Amino acid sequence: MFSKKKFEISIKTLYNLEDVLADELIQLGADKISTGNRMVHCTGDLKFLYKANLNLRTALRVLVPIEEFPIRDADNIYTQGSKIDWSQYLDVDQTFAIDPNVHSEFIKHSNYASVKLKDAIADFFKKKEGKRPDVNPENPDVLFNLHIDNHRVTVSMDSSGESLNRRGYRGMGAAAPLNEVLAAGMILLTGWKGKTDFYDPMCGSGTLAIEAAMIAQNLPAQYLREEFGFMQWKNFDEALWLNVVEEAKHNSREQQCRIFASDADSRQLKAAKDNIKNALMEDDIEVALMDFLERKPEGTNGSLFMNPPYGERMDEDDVFELYKQIGNNLKRNWSGHRAWIISSDKQALKRVGLKPSRKFHLINGTLECGFYGFELFSGKRSEFLGNS
Repeated sequence: MFSKKKFEISIKTLYNLEDVLADELIQLGADKISTGNRMVHCTGDLKFLYKANLNLRTALRVLVPIEEFPIRDADNIYTQGSKIDWSQYLDVDQTFAIDPNVHSEFIKHSNYASVKLKDAIADFFKKKEGKRPDVNPENPDVLFNLHIDNHRVTVSMDSSGESLNRRGYRGMGAAAPLNEVLAAGMILLTGWKGKTDFYDPMCGSGTLAIEAAMIAQNLPAQYLREEFGFMQWKNFDEALWLNVVEEAKHNSREQQCRIFASDADSRQLKAAKDNIKNALMEDDIEVALMDFLERKPEGTNGSLFMNPPYGERMDEDDVFELYKQIGNNLKRNWSGHRAWIISSDKQALKRVGLKPSRKFHLINGTLECGFYGFELFSGKRSEFLGNS
C-alpha cells in the first residue's frame, strides 16, 4: 500500500481557490503541483499526506488515487473494480463507503455507479474470505472516492474522512454561515498575513474572524480535529503523525495584530461568541454588539472583511440603501484601510460608490459572488500597499 516513497495526491477545493491551494502546497513542500477544476494535483510521501490534512486551509478533501481505468458503460465499473486487490486497502471486518462524483453522458445516477463499485468490493471479499465487509455511509472506517469523467474512472482513498471545511468550532445558530474553506480562501486571496488589524464588522457566525486568527497565529486548519480517515488505514504510522502534530505546534506564533468581530444582530453575535469559545480564541478576538454604520477604526491601517446581506435576504430597496451607507462609512472613516466585500448582488455592490482595485469571482454555497477589494488610502499609494 503506497510502497513508493512518493505517490500521487489529489486535493479538492472550491471554485477559483485552486491557485490559493497550490500556493499552500508549495509552502508545505509538495512536488509536481498542477491545477485542475476545483482540484489540485501533486506528489508527496506519507508524512506530507498527514501534513496536508492537518494544515491546508483551502482543502476540502485529500485523495490518494489507487486505480484508473476506462469504461464503456456502468457495468464496466463492476468488471474493472473486481480486478482490484481491495485487501491492500480494507480489512473484511472494517466498514466502508463510496463517495461518488460522476460527470458522464451515459451514467445518469451517481448512486448507480456507487452500487456497482460497492458490489465489486463486497464480492471480492466474499470470494477471498467467505464474507463481505459492511457498508457504513455515515461513519465508515475507509472512504473510497469514485470519480467518473465520461469514460474515465478514478478510484481514490479519501484520507480526510469528514470534509476538511468542518474545523470543529462551529455550532448551530447563525444564519447563512460562510463555508470555512471559503472564508480562509478569501483572506488568503487578499494577501493578509496578520501584520495589520482585522475587522469583521458583520461577523455572523464569526467564521472570518476565527480563520483570520488561525492565520495570524499560524495554527493548522485542523488544530481542533482528532480524527482523520487515514487513521484507519493499514499503513497508519502513529509516531509519524505525532511528529507532524509537534512540528505544527512548534511553527505556531503569537498573534501580533488585533482582530475585531462585531454585528448589529445580538442572535448572530451569540453564535459568533459560542464559535470563538469553541475555537479557544476568546483572548484573541475582540467581540462587540455594534452596527457597522457606527463602527470606526481602532488604528491607522488594517483590513475589513464584510459579508453583508445579499438581495436574496433583503428587499432590493433596503439592500441598495445598506450598501450605499457602507460605502459612505468607508469613505468617511476608514482612510488607510483596505475593505473587502463578498456579495452575490452585483448591482448592490455598485451602490458602495467606490471603484474596486481587485475583483474575484467565487461561489458561496450555490450563489455566484463577487469578492471586491477597495483601497481606502490617503497619501502615496505605494506606501499604502506596503502594509498587509
